[in-house]
Amino acid sequence: MKRTLVAAALAAAAVTTGATAASSTLTLAANPLTVAYGKTTVLTGQLTPAQANQNISINAQACPATTFKKTATVKTASTGAFTATVTPAAMTTYKASLHNSDSPTVVVKVKPMVTIKRVKRGSFTATVTAGLDLKGKALLFQRYAKLRKRWVQVKKVTLTSSTPGPAKPTVISSASFNAKVARLARVRLMLSTAQAAPCYVTTTSNVVRN
Repeated sequence: MKRTLVAAALAAAAVTTGATAASSTLTLAANPLTVAYGKTTVLTGQLTPAQANQNISINAQACPATTFKKTATVKTASTGAFTATVTPAAMTTYKASLHNSDSPTVVVKVKPMVTIKRVKRGSFTATVTAGLDLKGKALLFQRYAKLRKRWVQVKKVTLTSSTPGPAKPTVISSASFNAKVARLARVRLMLSTAQAAPCYVTTTSNVVRN
């Protein structure tokens, strides 16, 4: 009889635990939602009902991958809240998981780091730093038109070479080019939405004078 009561109690506890796990919900948010390459974003979430010291898996699907991989494990606070700081190398979809419960996904977009350097008058170098090789992509070389008060396109510059960065997965794509623009004109480079896709978003370089 005693054994029967113990077994019944254990079964009830297992059912209760299973029901609790099944009824748990997770939220997830990111701030900021767009970062420059090499910068971090903070993921915050909430486990409901609140439970402390639960291991939350942070899973990431980084473009161009089509599957999720665990990128971090964090513990919940007494309130059920959890936080993770991540550095996406390309546009990445994140979700949080606990047992069989997943949070809604959140997408963090990434802007490559575009740099223009003046070598001499009318001669420049372009570099793009990202987590993927962007060799073959085209940048827009632009000058600032004072009268129209806007940036106008001068020419397209195709990235012709690439080298590994100081640490994986960084790749530095570059090109040298010449352009005819007025002396002391303000110029910059732009990576358009079409050229940045599918793993990055549009961005502009620093500004230099010819």
